[in-house]
Amino acid sequence: MSSWSEWLKERQAAREERRKAREAKRAAAEEEAGLIEQAEKYVESVGDSFRQERVDINEKQIYYFPNDLADGAASGYPFIRFGINSNDGTEKVSIFLYQPPGLSVSDGVNYSGFDIGTLKAGLVGAAKALRDGGGGVSEADVFATALIAKDKVITPGSTVEKITSAAALKAGVATNPYTRTAFETTNVRGYQFTFKLVASNADESNKIVAIERTFRKFLYPKRMGSIALVYPPLFHIKFYSEKKENSYLPKIKPCYLTALDSTFNATSSTFHQDTGAPIEVDIALTFQEERVLVRQDLYPTDSDIEESDKYYQESSTGGKDTGTT
Repeated sequence: MSSWSEWLKERQAAREERRKAREAKRAAAEEEAGLIEQAEKYVESVGDSFRQERVDINEKQIYYFPNDLADGAASGYPFIRFGINSNDGTEKVSIFLYQPPGLSVSDGVNYSGFDIGTLKAGLVGAAKALRDGGGGVSEADVFATALIAKDKVITPGSTVEKITSAAALKAGVATNPYTRTAFETTNVRGYQFTFKLVASNADESNKIVAIERTFRKFLYPKRMGSIALVYPPLFHIKFYSEKKENSYLPKIKPCYLTALDSTFNATSSTFHQDTGAPIEVDIALTFQEERVLVRQDLYPTDSDIEESDKYYQESSTGGKDTGTT
């Protein structure tokens, strides 16, 4: 059995250890806060000057398929263009393909139902109406209000959803939940395109390879250091016919390529002689716009029916459209 002095020393040593642990924890927290503050100041000081280039290409790359698409486009045939721009808006890549059938655009928003219920203030008003004999108050209202007072404890901000007591069930009376539809958010629009690329010669085989691999390349982010990644570039999709942009088809805002499915020789096992290139390549592309839209992004005013290819940025531009690049 230890003496009183030994026990006291052990207690003091334990207290000292706890004090040191608290100080170490406090110092670690202060160091972490200091690092966070330094990081925030660094990010603020660097700002837009640190914006990384998403497309590191010196010369513009242009691909079209099939070979006679250029001649057909000059004659007014419809086609679709996928463009990739640098950060400053300079076009770096253009892919021209025939316009596939069955273009589908899904616009949607999300709503949810909620019950306004009988708020506490509503109960007070109902009670006053009952007491003063207000018009439109029925005996059923009187009964329901009594049930509310009996069955529910109302706190500020709460709602009464329903009455389920035995008395309510027996009388066949319930409160109106006053259900309303509340707007939540707009869906981010997505698009899907499917192309069957069948090469008739070696040149078209090479173009198919370049097109398919260009889509794949710019689907992925790019590593810029040990932990940093640079976003993939945005695709600018436009429809053309009669030698100009087709105003009858929707304006697609800048999109990320989110999926690429490639199928080689789906209907045959034939390859080009000497090169080994597949005769046909099917590519399925899935795109998603970079952000949700508001009405002004598509139609600058409620009187417009022509869609805009710009974004509406009221806070930063005083209500003017801004370019999508």
